[in-house]
Amino acid sequence: MNLRFWLKLVVSTCLIGWLLLRTPLGDVTADLARVGFGIFIAGVLLSLLGWIDAAIRLWVVAPELPLIEVVRMSFIAQFYGMVLPGQLAGDVVKIWRLGRFQHFPGHAAAATLVDRGIATFALFAIGAFATFALDTIPRGLGVVLLCATFVIAIAGLLLSLSSVRDRLVRLANIASSRPWLARLSELMQRLAHALHDAMRRPARLLICFLLALVFHAICIGNHMLIGHALGIDIGLSAWCLVYAGVSVLMLLPISIAGIGLREGGYVGLLALFGTSRETALALSFVFLGYALIGALLGFIAELTTSAADESAFR
Repeated sequence: MNLRFWLKLVVSTCLIGWLLLRTPLGDVTADLARVGFGIFIAGVLLSLLGWIDAAIRLWVVAPELPLIEVVRMSFIAQFYGMVLPGQLAGDVVKIWRLGRFQHFPGHAAAATLVDRGIATFALFAIGAFATFALDTIPRGLGVVLLCATFVIAIAGLLLSLSSVRDRLVRLANIASSRPWLARLSELMQRLAHALHDAMRRPARLLICFLLALVFHAICIGNHMLIGHALGIDIGLSAWCLVYAGVSVLMLLPISIAGIGLREGGYVGLLALFGTSRETALALSFVFLGYALIGALLGFIAELTTSAADESAFR
């Protein structure tokens, strides 16, 4: 375990500890009890639908990859994203595993980056529009989110240009006697070509964007379902902002699997709409439970994959 892991563990522990010390645990438990078994299972099914949507979204960007493997590796990525330090650890594992099925070097990495970029673009856009729809939220936040949306769009446009691809290839062409630096240079050049190829397929990008909107809609619907069971009475725009805000916070690489950031995000954002700390924490714990279920499914998929690979080796 490296120093960064321990630092992130300290951040997660301190954030959770600070919130729990300031919140009556009995009230949190009472709120959790209001989420009945049927509602919880409905949330699990919605989460499962969202995870499958996310896997199909990646496959749309790179349909040359086997769909069943993309789905399997997407669940496995959730497991490693939970147990390894760094929120992007799952994506790294997914890229590495799917690399066995790619048609050309850098294909799996480029598809994963494009998929992530489009999903983040849609997330920022949802957050920006929700902010402008709410009179109680500072317009500056909406402007920041809207600017971030345009930055991602411009980056995608630039990556589709041959001139930009060629410049990136030249920048990555580092002459060095060190083998690791030469391999890194080759990897960056291949990634530049793969990203350029992926960004020049507008039909795939459009479908990926629509699936990203469906994914976010499922997640927001899940929040409304659990929130209603907890008695959180806020409108659709407010839920969009809460979901987008917490999702953006969890992109910050300063905690383990977003633990602590998720809880603090729900408490802080829902407080803007009059929701108590204990109810917001109860909501966050429900979604932490869903994340753990996703990680468990990924662990099972990892076990079956390892067993299949071992049988094929024999």
